[in-house]
Amino acid sequence: MVFKKESLLKRLEKLREYLNDISEIANLSLERYISDKKTKYMGERILFLICENILDFLDHVLASRFNAISDNYEDIITNAFSRALISKDLYNLLKGLGGLRNVLAHEYLNLSDEKVYANITRIHSIEKDILREFEHIIKTQI
Repeated sequence: MVFKKESLLKRLEKLREYLNDISEIANLSLERYISDKKTKYMGERILFLICENILDFLDHVLASRFNAISDNYEDIITNAFSRALISKDLYNLLKGLGGLRNVLAHEYLNLSDEKVYANITRIHSIEKDILREFEHIIKTQI
C-alpha cells in the first residue's frame, strides 16, 4: 500500500467533524441520552464512525509505512503501539476500540445504552489526545 498524506488529512478532518458532533451528545445526561431514541441512534452511529476512522487511519499508516497487516481491529491498536505510532497513554485509552467497533457494527446483544453512553463520554474526554497524536503521525510519517 502507498502512503497517502492526503488520505490521512481527509480522515483527520472527518474525525474532527465526528468528535465535534459527539460532543453534543457527551454533554447530555445519561437519562436524557436514554430517553431519546433518535439521540441514541445518532450517538451509536457517530461512535461507530469515530471507531472506524481511528482504526482506518492507523491501519493505513501501518500498512503503508511498516507493511504490517493486522489480523483484526483490536490488533491495529496493538500494532500501532508496538511500532511507536501512538504513545503508551493513548494505547491504554484506545484499548478495546476494535471490540467496541464490532459491537456497534453488529449490534450484539451486549450493546447497552449505558455502555454506549460511557464510550461516548470516554471518547469525548480523550479527543484532544487523539487529535494531537494523529497530527504528529502525519507530520512525522511524511
